[in-house]
Amino acid sequence: MRPVTEGHPLLAGIRVLDLANERAELAGRLLADLGAEVLKVEPPGGSPSRARAPFDAGNGDSLYWAAAAAGKLSVVLDLEDENHRGRFIELARRADILIESFDPGYMAHLGLGYPDLAAINPRLVYVSVTPYGQEGPKAAWPATDLTLEAAGGRLGLQGDHDRPPLPVGYPQASFHAGARAAADAIIALNERELSGRGQHLDTSMQEAIVYTLNAAAGYPHYTGGDPPGGGEDRAKPPPERPGSFLGRAACADGYVVVTATSNPQLIRAVPKTVLPALTAAGGYDRRLDEIDWRRLEEAEREHEAAEAELALAFEAVRRFFKLKTKAELIEWAWSSDVHLGPSNTTADLLANPHLRERGYWREVGGRLHPGHSVRPSRSPMVPLRPAPVLGAHQDRIDAWLKQPARSVGAPLPVSERLGEAFAGLKVADFSWVAVGPITAKALADHGATVVRVESATRVDYVRTLPPFMDGKPGINRSHYMANLNSSKLGVALNLKTEGGRRLARRLADWADVIVENFTPGTMKRLGLDYETLSRERPDLIMISTCLMGQTGPWASFAGYGPHGAAISGLHYITGWPDRPPAGPYGPYTDVIAPHYTISALAAAILERRRTGLGQHLDVSQVESAIHFVEPLVLDQTVNGRTAGPAGLDSRYACPHGVYRTRGTERYIAIAVETTAQWRALLSVAPLQGFADERFDSLAERQAVKAALDETLAAWAAGWDGRELELRLVAAGVPASVVQRMTDLAADPQLRARGYFVTLEHGETGPTPYDGLMTHFSAKKRMLHKAAPCIGEDTDYVMREILGLSVDEIAEYAAEGVFI
Repeated sequence: MRPVTEGHPLLAGIRVLDLANERAELAGRLLADLGAEVLKVEPPGGSPSRARAPFDAGNGDSLYWAAAAAGKLSVVLDLEDENHRGRFIELARRADILIESFDPGYMAHLGLGYPDLAAINPRLVYVSVTPYGQEGPKAAWPATDLTLEAAGGRLGLQGDHDRPPLPVGYPQASFHAGARAAADAIIALNERELSGRGQHLDTSMQEAIVYTLNAAAGYPHYTGGDPPGGGEDRAKPPPERPGSFLGRAACADGYVVVTATSNPQLIRAVPKTVLPALTAAGGYDRRLDEIDWRRLEEAEREHEAAEAELALAFEAVRRFFKLKTKAELIEWAWSSDVHLGPSNTTADLLANPHLRERGYWREVGGRLHPGHSVRPSRSPMVPLRPAPVLGAHQDRIDAWLKQPARSVGAPLPVSERLGEAFAGLKVADFSWVAVGPITAKALADHGATVVRVESATRVDYVRTLPPFMDGKPGINRSHYMANLNSSKLGVALNLKTEGGRRLARRLADWADVIVENFTPGTMKRLGLDYETLSRERPDLIMISTCLMGQTGPWASFAGYGPHGAAISGLHYITGWPDRPPAGPYGPYTDVIAPHYTISALAAAILERRRTGLGQHLDVSQVESAIHFVEPLVLDQTVNGRTAGPAGLDSRYACPHGVYRTRGTERYIAIAVETTAQWRALLSVAPLQGFADERFDSLAERQAVKAALDETLAAWAAGWDGRELELRLVAAGVPASVVQRMTDLAADPQLRARGYFVTLEHGETGPTPYDGLMTHFSAKKRMLHKAAPCIGEDTDYVMREILGLSVDEIAEYAAEGVFI
């Protein structure tokens, strides 16, 4: 490996063999963006991802491939051929990371399984991405992105309540699994720095989807049932307070997403801007003149506002929205401190002034691509390169083979190996809500000492969100907060006090890494910005992640995951073509951005191990999320096609449906991508009218999609979902019951893999937490401790970490610091 010095990309010198198919193409893409040399090893006919829609109307090139393979180098080797296999083995001797996503057992059948390659290269990090993991009762089940969204519980929480559940409008399971596999591979490289050894990483796509649910999977344990609208009550929309905003609202040129977090600000804005605009447009309900707006705003902050007055106020706001465009409402929301996100189309993204000014769009091989969402202050990101022509870099094989095999050095004895990538690392976690806490949690779960700073004077928003233990609200009773903050220590510091800020600075000076996700400028006002802290600490690493990034005209625009999903284009494409968009379940960008923050932070820590230098990482959550629809964005930039709500239509599968089965609000997802899967479906379903060989073609099946769906819907309605699921998968058809949260709690595959981990929480007692979607073969414990109650570890941190005396602690307590 060449030496890494200042000015080189974060993963400079790392060599990757990428055997992945569409299940995990994004893994190699992320590693290449961070500076690794990624050899895409393709069969003689090329990767199947090269034939994946959408296509460039000018030359027929796959735009999916253009997105997923950017930055990679293509070599051709036939692993079924003994001579080619021998050359591949020699490449593996010299690789740092291998990524594969074949069905379990295929690589072992070729003599290329992890034990085989670890024997010749003990430092190899070997990553396997499969639908359900390498082992367990469902490990061999056929699957697609649709059936995995069903198996992982996301599908059942999305869509309109009077129609079948819907997936996110572009396939997501593969992107989540691939992106997290990249981050986990970099984590394993950090562990290799300590132990001298590689390991096997086993990533489950089903678990990657469960992980996106944040706290929803906690409902069965916390409340004894499913989330509102997520079980037998699915056909009944969850009750809402009159007029309360939680989701989509129409405007003059589309839709915006507004969350209930902005209710008081919306009320404040009514007399100032809403009523004047309605008056100019032709009047409004005169009952609004009778409302005491300051009193109503205060009552709403205490959740005590009169419902009749709220209904009037919010109806006025909705009428106001219809007078304004998305662009106008962004400006209005910014000045009114309202959390709002425009439901952008792919065309809107290209016109977005903030993305343009940040230089996000990049010309790559004659096409306009989304650029990097990660911006390190010292190590450059690799300039985007176009996806490779098949076999264009065959000479890299000989170049690799001229390099010496990876040196084993003096690895730790297996008995002394901790398996914790960040053992000894010190982290100050000043973040809140979701993306920042999830990022710091990854360090804590892998052995770092992470001190989470918060205060009861400014309660973290997620502590106020359900589910609560036994349905009783409390700031230490929310599973949402607990699930995002495992393995951390918790201190209470009131940063409004001088003493609190002084102790925060001492904690920052103690830390190797600082994580924060406040609005840009907040840390500077606290004296905790990177420029100040790194003045005498060139080794300090800080990651700052916010909705729009640290720079640009919208940098200070605050919001949450639902707004990020809207701004990034994911909201608009999720829904039925004949209806307004429904959007993904939950704060969706909050579960995309961490793939990018964790991979960047782990890479910066790895780079610091070699150079001794730190840096500041700026990660935009919206820019990260755009990469999860990048093929659709390219379809816009290349072909001028604007993607709309997809419903259950698919470019890749037909049938591709969600069908009602016996029982109340019970459904099964079925998706057929290949000829073999289609013939398997013919063997079990009453589809005699479609037995003609021409329907082996996906295009021919798509032409009769409505008739296929009608036949399958009538057939499925007579079956118990579990019985039909087993019949289909036994025949080789990708299928899954649309699982509820109560189903996930009893899912035999999740149980076999030990996905949920029970930890003893200080207030809620033994509680199941989401574990890790990747099994690390060297890791002995998935999680280390339950999330802290507010201030749970304050005394320990003050004494043992900051070295305060008993008297000093008492003085700070008297000042009101520890609240």
